[in-house]
Amino acid sequence: MLELKLPYLRPWDLEAAASELLQRYGRWKGAPPRPPIDVDDIIEGYLKLQLCVVDLQRQLGVADVLGAAWFDDGRIAVDQSLEGQEGRIAFTLAHEVGHWTLHRPLYEADKVTRPLFAGEPERASEPPVVCRSSQRQAAAEWQANQFAARLLMPATHVCAAVRALCGRARQVWNGLRRALADGSIDSRLRALAAGVIDEGHFDNVSNEAMRRRLVDLKLVVDRAELRRA
Repeated sequence: MLELKLPYLRPWDLEAAASELLQRYGRWKGAPPRPPIDVDDIIEGYLKLQLCVVDLQRQLGVADVLGAAWFDDGRIAVDQSLEGQEGRIAFTLAHEVGHWTLHRPLYEADKVTRPLFAGEPERASEPPVVCRSSQRQAAAEWQANQFAARLLMPATHVCAAVRALCGRARQVWNGLRRALADGSIDSRLRALAAGVIDEGHFDNVSNEAMRRRLVDLKLVVDRAELRRA
């Protein structure tokens, strides 16, 4: 599995990386991509990778595996348990595209400089990246998650949908951060996320993912944060 020294990437670095991929995909497609972002076509059409839905848990022997990427083979797979869950499967695929975009170049560079030990067993069939539900805080997983959010929910389209629903005034609410810290779901945020998904045609994005994106883009903020600013 992937064990590389990862560069520090700031949120705007990840925003730029996802935006660049969308622009290149749009030029290849002949039209600017609009939500719902067709991540399957990005993988199979533009990137020319093999995409499959298989029993990864049995294949890899990992109980909570969600997706995997084989850099050498040009293959991305997601576990069959995600079938029928449009939001989760699209995000997992976008997450794997994040690994392909952000981490494959590091993997290729590492292969060139890695010392070759005599008698080292052949490991070509093992995926460099195995994504599990329990690995969300690992650096590579965090970067891929952030990339996926930006790929599926481009800032310009999210902002346009919010403006259509709420005008140009930023949504400033009391108690938002407390609800987020407690792990509870703010009903106002859930409702706004649902509206943005509908207005912006984010058909392959879950309500949870959109809630996180709205907070990340500071389209909704806690009033207490403004007082501290």
